[in-house]
Amino acid sequence: MKKVFKNTRSMTILAVMLAITIILDVTPLGAIPLGSISATILHIPTIITALIAGPVAGLIMGTLLGLVSLLHALTRPVTPLDPLFINPLVSVLPRMFIGVVAYYVYVGIRTLFRKDRAGETVSALLAGAVGSLTNTALVFLMLYLVYAQRVVEIVGAAFNVIILTVFTTNAIAEAVISAIVTAAILLAYKNYSRKK
Repeated sequence: MKKVFKNTRSMTILAVMLAITIILDVTPLGAIPLGSISATILHIPTIITALIAGPVAGLIMGTLLGLVSLLHALTRPVTPLDPLFINPLVSVLPRMFIGVVAYYVYVGIRTLFRKDRAGETVSALLAGAVGSLTNTALVFLMLYLVYAQRVVEIVGAAFNVIILTVFTTNAIAEAVISAIVTAAILLAYKNYSRKK
């Protein structure tokens, strides 16, 4: 972790990605309210941070994303579930793993493919999708463990129905968007880095 804070490149990436995350959070670009839940793309900078700067930077960026989410829940709740995100077990803890999981998926898939552009593209697509699904799965796991009954009361449906609905609508859409955006940005970054 000390290496990340002593590395100017990593600190710059973290600062830029945090700024992008904050902009996505305070503008309509980052979260799309859909009934009692929000479809979010706020996790994409965390995934990209991990793929560019490594798993520790991804962990730090995920923690920062969680803190942004917590502050959002405190200051500007949008959906009926947002007040539950004041609890760091729901807002911060799940987000810490987004970048770490995405990084290791990327590295794992890259080892299966030759070091060519197609392998890099597939790795980035899968890392983006799995990072997004990690966010959704862990947030809902924590909501279930901490607030299952309250979520059922707020939404007015059984928890398994809520999860099925989210995973067949929001989670799939978020994963597809995350995969495409992550791959596009990562490949552009890698091309730029190779030319330098």
